[in-house]
Amino acid sequence: MNRNLIHCLEDIPARSVITSSSALDLYYNFPEARVLHVSTEADLIELARHIGALEYPGIEQVDALVAGEEGYVLFSCVDSVLSLPRSPFTVANFAYDPVERKYLDRTGMYRDLRARLLRVSGEVVFKADWQTVAQAAVLLSHFDFTTEEGLDLRRLSPGKHGEELSLLEQRLLLEELLAGRNAAEGFKLLRSTGFVDLHWPELAAMYGVDHAKEFHPEGNVWQHTLETFAYRKTTDLALSYALLFHDSGKPLAEPNEGRKFDRHAQIGGGIATRFLRRLGYDEGFITDVSFLVREHMLPSFLHELPTYRTEKIMSSQLFPLLLEVHRCDLSSTYRGPDGYYRACKVYRAYLKNVRNPFRTADGKKILQRYVHSGR
Repeated sequence: MNRNLIHCLEDIPARSVITSSSALDLYYNFPEARVLHVSTEADLIELARHIGALEYPGIEQVDALVAGEEGYVLFSCVDSVLSLPRSPFTVANFAYDPVERKYLDRTGMYRDLRARLLRVSGEVVFKADWQTVAQAAVLLSHFDFTTEEGLDLRRLSPGKHGEELSLLEQRLLLEELLAGRNAAEGFKLLRSTGFVDLHWPELAAMYGVDHAKEFHPEGNVWQHTLETFAYRKTTDLALSYALLFHDSGKPLAEPNEGRKFDRHAQIGGGIATRFLRRLGYDEGFITDVSFLVREHMLPSFLHELPTYRTEKIMSSQLFPLLLEVHRCDLSSTYRGPDGYYRACKVYRAYLKNVRNPFRTADGKKILQRYVHSGR
């Protein structure tokens, strides 16, 4: 759990505890989490008095939130932190008191924590809705949980009759999923329950597009996309969104001159832009993700293209992140990382040349003219 998110709790005089997947993030030492779930005995007036930039999202079980560059703090106002609403998943009833610095096992589920077992509590009336599906997906994406024998998580789905998650809920869910080391597991559950088809048809379309087996052993475009997450060295949000959308243009791309998915990167950049804009991201972030998606094929051809064609893109501060997208993309195929190392070699040469005042960006010597002052 990002410790900077927890600091805002120090300003709240009322007792507050960290709950749900956030308490598990702390317990399992998961620092990448971008969403902090908090239950507090403070009311909204007290929260507003002690915390700046408080927003009121109007979503289920979240009374207020604070949004920042490092993530979100979601507040639920309760009468007592010792009698919180029960989650259908035993491990999600865990809590952490940041003042007393101790964990609270309210339901005797410590054995499930030690066993990393995802189990439905028999004491809670089971409710199939998209919020429960989303919670299960987050738990799977963050932790190596084994599902209880006989528990089919697909029965969490309310089907077509379930109320869709709001755009803000979808955004929070995506940020929690993409921060997970096992992000693919969360997305697999969302697809198997029908969540992806209902909420993110742009992503659902990838499942119906097959890849050439000689390059992609993992199967269709959707399966390839999920495979790329396993090769991330960082869960940077822009990188993760770029991986999620890097092949999203293939369902709409058409063959041309031997290319099966002609201009799919450019098409995918447009899809990512519209998707992220719908979820309310700022234009600067959208531009960054769109750039990474639109240009994700360029590193493959970097060694073949003249520097004047690639100089503008290589000069971008995002280019190292673009190389990471390329590495993850290649690593999930039969091709291996050789193309990534070749692109890195070209990029290093470019950086060396642009720092040299006596050479052009492509390494050619510059004719120096010396102007001597008159005597």
